[in-house]
Amino acid sequence: MKRKVLLLGVMMLGAFLAKADYNPANNGSAKKMKTGNRNASITTDAPFYNPAGTVWGSNGFTVEFSTIPFYSTKKITNNGNLLGTDMTYNSKTSSLFYPALNLTYKKDKFAAFMFLGITNGGGAGNYDDGLPMFERLGYANVIIGITGGLLPGAVTDYAVKTSFNGSAYGLGGWLGAAYKVSDMISVAGAIQYSHQSNHQEGWLDVSYIPAPDAVPIPRTEIDVDFTGQSFGFIGSLDIKPLPNLLIANTFRYFTEMELETKVNDGKDGDGMFVDGTKSLSTYVPTYNLGIAYEVNEKLKLAYNMNVSFYSMLDLDKDDNDVDIADYYKNGIDFGLAAEYQINEKVNWGLGFTYAPYKMKKEYQSEMEFETTTLWFNTGASVKLKDNLGVDLGFQVGVPTEERKIDDTFLAPFTQTLKNELSYSMGIGFWYKF
Repeated sequence: MKRKVLLLGVMMLGAFLAKADYNPANNGSAKKMKTGNRNASITTDAPFYNPAGTVWGSNGFTVEFSTIPFYSTKKITNNGNLLGTDMTYNSKTSSLFYPALNLTYKKDKFAAFMFLGITNGGGAGNYDDGLPMFERLGYANVIIGITGGLLPGAVTDYAVKTSFNGSAYGLGGWLGAAYKVSDMISVAGAIQYSHQSNHQEGWLDVSYIPAPDAVPIPRTEIDVDFTGQSFGFIGSLDIKPLPNLLIANTFRYFTEMELETKVNDGKDGDGMFVDGTKSLSTYVPTYNLGIAYEVNEKLKLAYNMNVSFYSMLDLDKDDNDVDIADYYKNGIDFGLAAEYQINEKVNWGLGFTYAPYKMKKEYQSEMEFETTTLWFNTGASVKLKDNLGVDLGFQVGVPTEERKIDDTFLAPFTQTLKNELSYSMGIGFWYKF
């Protein structure tokens, strides 16, 4: 039982980290933090959000570098321990350095572009406070140990000590070209490469009070890496039915990826992980829609919609022969934004995004759960010189609900699962040669 619980926790932690961002297209610039709405970009971050938009700007070479640190927490309240009292557990996911580099060269109707940075995930998380499942594991081991004759009847309590940490990073980028077909239409295509690197490390120890002469289940330790690579294709189409209206469409598709297991220092979770074994994985195909409307010389309005197609995935099956892709439903998030040109140098923006949960309720667990979240953004872009500027943005995510789960593991108990506030910020610089 201990192995099964630990294995489930480790694998779900990796999945949780890989979905750190609500947007199917991860953060590719500080401008995204300013409005939360960049799918119709035609400026320095167009290589990431709207490749076909790279041909709508002025001729020349532009470089933009951003970093987008973030911090989020989850809280679990549980009364399924031995005493039946409420206990609270916290986990956090964070990244202090989240780099993104956008490069564009435009000449008349043609543009070449490149993005380098984090293509998926990009966070490190921990459960150093433990989890309710580990508390219940100690409870179960006491009952099973006494009834099975492994523990003396004098054992009346237990203690669980644990530490779990993990990270998930997809590093890579894409290279492509765009063409302005007419004053109304532009197209673009790009080839993407990503190298996924996930790391899980921790230990789980159950002890008994009073301690018997022999502890039947010793500490379990893990130190495991999972690596793989994937290629992808990005297709982009922009339509300008009016000079002040742009409709941007981008579709992203990725090849199948196998994650290979590497056990470090023999810490394989008592045989749970085996060097060289592979598990099927991939990034989720997405469709990204952006609409930008310039009301006048100072005010621009924008609309975003992002669709994630989990139904297109075919992944490994769980112990109940359910495709892991079926844990999720196709997701849609959408938002509104506005930018206002205060003067020649300062542009101020704000935005709002509504992001419903994608993971089906029946598959949510202590290690991974979602709630519908409202995201609010604000920030400013400042032109320092005609060819040099800086972007600053801040984002906060506000969960709208909490999840209550009733279970009967050894005894009836209730869990409350809740996302706390999430914070992101961005700072970026662009330079035009």
